[in-house]
Amino acid sequence: MRLVINIGDNAVGVDGTFRENLDLSQCGLPENFWAFQWNERGDDTGHIEYNAPDVINDEVAAMPAWATACVAVWQAQLDQEAVELAAAEAAAAAEESAP
Repeated sequence: MRLVINIGDNAVGVDGTFRENLDLSQCGLPENFWAFQWNERGDDTGHIEYNAPDVINDEVAAMPAWATACVAVWQAQLDQEAVELAAAEAAAAAEESAP
């Protein structure tokens, strides 16, 4: 999995599918956090980028729990969009078949 989290847009991208304006407030993001990138290629590597000039970016070898929480928020948004799309399609089909 390729994961990108950008706090400036409250955006999470998983394998190139991005959602913005997510509520990440309950994910426990690090202080001064700006972005996180993770690339699972068999050598699971990632890095945390900070927006404080005196803080050095962190290289990580395991996905942090807060990043997993962000993926859960992203998945919940995708699931909600799928439910809304299915409801809209069902309403359109019902309208078409109405006498």
